[in-house]
Amino acid sequence: MKNKFLIVMAVRTFVFGLVFGLSALPVRAHANLVANGSFEAGPTGLEQFSGGWFIGPADNYSDFGVATSSAYPDVAEQGTNYAYFRGHPTDASQDCLGIDVNLTAGALYNISFYLGTDGSTAGTGAAMWAVIGPSFGIDYSVDTSLAAYLPNSANAIPYQLFSTNYLATSTQPVLSFHGINGTNAATANGGILLDNVSMNLIYPPLSIGLSPTNTLIFTWPSTNSPYRLTAATSPASTSWTIINTTPVNNGTNSQVNLPTPSGTYFYRLTLP
Repeated sequence: MKNKFLIVMAVRTFVFGLVFGLSALPVRAHANLVANGSFEAGPTGLEQFSGGWFIGPADNYSDFGVATSSAYPDVAEQGTNYAYFRGHPTDASQDCLGIDVNLTAGALYNISFYLGTDGSTAGTGAAMWAVIGPSFGIDYSVDTSLAAYLPNSANAIPYQLFSTNYLATSTQPVLSFHGINGTNAATANGGILLDNVSMNLIYPPLSIGLSPTNTLIFTWPSTNSPYRLTAATSPASTSWTIINTTPVNNGTNSQVNLPTPSGTYFYRLTLP
């Protein structure tokens, strides 16, 4: 009987097994790299951010901080706390919030967050820019844009999920959010809300094929990173062996060819 190839995908982790039947695979969980990304750790109040978050110089009308849910629309997306932004553009002020994140250059990360408003932003010029890069600012010559949120509504806008996969080019970029509201922050009824900021390591999609000579062909999108193929005899193993075969470039992919093994083996990508 010929071996049957079973491709099983776990959340944000791609694992392949060379097996004779179906089997369940565990999920590899990855911690959120953004400390206090939900702002639940508190404290609440004007410019009160903890967990490694830092702010830019406050101008005359800069107005941002952490608040506790009360009545809709002044609520968190999840939990009890959220961040609000009501900066005023006429004195060139922005509400600038940033955090350093420790990454592996060449690795892939998913960055997600929720944005909404808590009142009218019609005709105000309200905006939120989310970027990641070496500058604590908005310098698109070196920073990567994650979102340009431009609400313009007479009513509050419910939270919207923004999610982007980011290829790290440095080991400690700044993830930052820059919000303004086109009315005086002291009297504005509507502002931009931010909640549940998350950044997690992910893996390129791994595919497996069989060559005409019955060798296994593993391929994944090349990221110029140290992703390596690993193998184990059980998906629940705590000891995965790194395949020492150096990946070769095949177009835009990395590729490893291996002899077809006997028995049951599972394969996945990892960062050593």
